Amino acid sequence: MSNTAKIDLAIPLGHLEEGTLAERPNRFVAVVNLDGQTINAHVPDPGRLEELLYPGNPVMVRNADAPARKTLYDLVLAAFDDIWVCVDTRYPNRLFERAARQGALEAFSGYTSVRREVTLEQALKSVESPARQTIPRDKKSKASKTPKSRFDFLLQGPGKRPLFVEVKSVSLCVDGTGLFPDAPTLRGARHINEMKEALDLGLDACVVFIAQRQDVARVSAHRQMDPRFAQVLDEAAEAGVRVHAYRCAVSPAHIRLEPAEVPYC
Repeated sequence: MSNTAKIDLAIPLGHLEEGTLAERPNRFVAVVNLDGQTINAHVPDPGRLEELLYPGNPVMVRNADAPARKTLYDLVLAAFDDIWVCVDTRYPNRLFERAARQGALEAFSGYTSVRREVTLEQALKSVESPARQTIPRDKKSKASKTPKSRFDFLLQGPGKRPLFVEVKSVSLCVDGTGLFPDAPTLRGARHINEMKEALDLGLDACVVFIAQRQDVARVSAHRQMDPRFAQVLDEAAEAGVRVHAYRCAVSPAHIRLEPAEVPYC
């Protein structure tokens, strides 16, 4: 049995209650019919989610146990045909971190340090990289003017260049293809451009798409929804930014990252 087969990449979802969506008055709030009552639930995913969040569709919520909040529940799952789709965008980062720390993903084997929320400036200050010593002065000047965006993760390991990782949550699926984004994202395009700059400074960079649904057979940039993001990602991939994609098995009990990659196309 392989090492990855012994590793459990599931995260429990806690106690979920099933209801039906009544309406979504704004991006962050869903009104849900639950046990004969109407409750407000926080929607962690600000995307459009039109194929998931429509009146009458089954959803699952969890009590946030935060009496001071305006929304006492979190919206966690939404039904699509005969499967559940996770609409909580906080899980992909947690899933990736768990998998990376346990060495469960072949594409990220050999990395022994996983840090969260690291800027390019912080990485350059803390990393002893031979490539850093040979950076041309003009590129150092350019890097000093780079916006201090935080990348999701910085991975380091013996004999490996430091690797920036940005994790993207995929909830939309059309004919087996997971599409990102499902709403235009200027922030996403900016991060990808900054990853290209990291390559010039002796670091590696990678975009990881995690589909929070099991019916995804492949992942692609949503070119019709956000052609700018798709173009920036294409250019970054040509420059050397790595792109990987994974999917999850989702149930009312847990969400589990499947370690086998799905194609990015």
